[in-house]
Amino acid sequence: MSSQLMQYSSLQRNRPQTASPLAIRGRNSGLSIRNGQGLEQMKRFRADFPNLPGFSKFSSLRPQSPKNQSLNFKNGYMIVNSPIPRHDLTLDHSTLLQPKRPMTAPLSSSSFSRGREVTTPNDVSGRYSLLRQRKDRENNQISLPFCPGSPLPSFLEHDRRVLLFNAYYEEDVLQSAIEDKRLMKCEIYFYVEDGTIEIIQTKQENSGIPQGVFLRRKRVEKPIGSVNDIQDSNQQYYGINDLKIGNDVEIYSRVFRIVDCNQSTKEYVKKYHGWQEVDVMPLPFPRDSFAEEYKEKMRRESGVAGVDRKRKMHDLKEVMESMLGKQLSTTDRGAFLDRGQQTLCFHAIWDDRQRLYGDIQYYRLFYFLADDTIEILPIHKKNDGRYPSPKLLKRMKLPKNGDRSRSEHYSWKDLCIGKVIDVFGRSMLLAKCDSFTRAHYEANGLALKDNLPLEPQEEKIDFVRQIPPYNGFGSEEDSLRSCTGGINPPPVKRDLTKLREKQGIILRFNARLLSDKTDRRFVIQYFMEDDTIAIQEPPIRNSGVMGGKFLSRQEVKKHDGTKYLAGDMYTGNIVDIMCHHFELLNADEYSYRIMENDSKMFPYNNYFLVREKLEAKKDEIIKYFAADYRGPSKIDLRALTEVFQTVGLELKTQEVMTLWRKIDKKKKNKVSFTKLVNLLQNDGGDLL
Repeated sequence: MSSQLMQYSSLQRNRPQTASPLAIRGRNSGLSIRNGQGLEQMKRFRADFPNLPGFSKFSSLRPQSPKNQSLNFKNGYMIVNSPIPRHDLTLDHSTLLQPKRPMTAPLSSSSFSRGREVTTPNDVSGRYSLLRQRKDRENNQISLPFCPGSPLPSFLEHDRRVLLFNAYYEEDVLQSAIEDKRLMKCEIYFYVEDGTIEIIQTKQENSGIPQGVFLRRKRVEKPIGSVNDIQDSNQQYYGINDLKIGNDVEIYSRVFRIVDCNQSTKEYVKKYHGWQEVDVMPLPFPRDSFAEEYKEKMRRESGVAGVDRKRKMHDLKEVMESMLGKQLSTTDRGAFLDRGQQTLCFHAIWDDRQRLYGDIQYYRLFYFLADDTIEILPIHKKNDGRYPSPKLLKRMKLPKNGDRSRSEHYSWKDLCIGKVIDVFGRSMLLAKCDSFTRAHYEANGLALKDNLPLEPQEEKIDFVRQIPPYNGFGSEEDSLRSCTGGINPPPVKRDLTKLREKQGIILRFNARLLSDKTDRRFVIQYFMEDDTIAIQEPPIRNSGVMGGKFLSRQEVKKHDGTKYLAGDMYTGNIVDIMCHHFELLNADEYSYRIMENDSKMFPYNNYFLVREKLEAKKDEIIKYFAADYRGPSKIDLRALTEVFQTVGLELKTQEVMTLWRKIDKKKKNKVSFTKLVNLLQNDGGDLL
């Protein structure tokens, strides 16, 4: 303490001349911190001094008093630190500052003085000797980490000990004509280590109600009024003695009646809780008539007793469950492996005309050789006025004469052409079978009769959708989509490949209007990317007609409703556009080259086809030029056309233009007729 006061005094002397009011008042008031009395006065003075900036009411000389920890882990073991404070230890207790003892060897007051039961300084494992451990286990039946002679805690003594009780409760069923109460079976699990209870409701087949965990694991309080001793808090919760067989336990307004428990539970309660044999005597469950009737109703039709489901388990699911350990019946495994996919098919007729409004109905009967089951499917017709049920008989073993109690069922040997079988009161005639069925009977030494005639099938009528005419609103494609696309018709699909390949390709033609004013000229543009047409009229002075746009770009239809395609655009053709007839006179050089390079789309621009037509009239053309021609030595396009008309060669104007472009490559508009004659005489000659 004196060293701390001296350090405080040195700090006060080293402060600057402008001392704080605290220091000035301390000197003037005669306060001294040389002794303990002055220190106390200084503390009281600092406590009374206002909380100004730079001054604190709390002393920095407060002694340090941390909280020590006495429990610790070392090398995986729980050890106890020394209970004697370190500042009270003397030199005689220096050994206690070494590694601590484990919890299994507690310290006593005498051990500090004599130094017994203390680990050596070299033992850093925190364990005690193996001899003492064995002696503790033999004498006290306990081991680490609990002290000798102390009882084990409940959570270890009863670790994983669970008692199982079978119980039930009744639940009222309202507004039901077939049952008034429903029996709910449950399993009550009592965990002895902490007195918690868990209730699991037993699952029932096709119950239609949620099942499983009824009460999660927790301590369950007794209802108000059933607690005898309020002072004891443990009496407020259900214990083991409350779950005796025959007792009624009320849990959340439901009364559970305990009827039985398992064998381990019986042995435990009789050994540790003193139950008598009468307390563990099992009681029968009350009879649930509704559950028994429902189980009998849902029995499978195969004749096997004790089956809760009516439907047959799928073969694949049955194999998968067997892989998980479920035992399967091997009675029909050989038949399943030999004839797993083989099925016999018969056409059956049910004549129900003796009944009022009865009729003849047709079915298909399938016999599965793998398990001797039968399935019957109806043959539906259009507008037959019957409900389209998927099956008449689901796959099952068909009993003879409709008697399910008997074990006799139809086999494949009982089925043949002309045989009448009884399908639960319906007499069906087997009239026809397929080729596999007939081959199966022949392979087994049985011959089937010829197929009986069935009702001739009606001819299928193809209904053609009637598309209403275009009403003029929007594009015709959009209107067509609204008729065929449903409530939310998709947008019109464009030919993106054609758009990418033909983008920017425009065919231009000079045309004249076939009307009273034949002097009007037009330029028709055909856009190959989307098959649209635009018409422009060049202005002509003193014509009385203002030029400009005659038709905006759009699709143009023919009289038959089809639109104009690229193959319809060629020189000499007459096109009908908006009730106006246009004759295509000629085209520009770019358009001619496009058409000549694509001879499939433009057949009249194919030079080889024109050459074949010339070969057919070759002799007449040569004879005409040799004997009858009286014109000049050079001819033009018009004269060439007249020559072809004279010899009876019918060519389109575009075909004549294609031939002329081949023989007049220098664009002189006139060629010698001898050149044409030489071309005809030279069979494979080239005009180049």
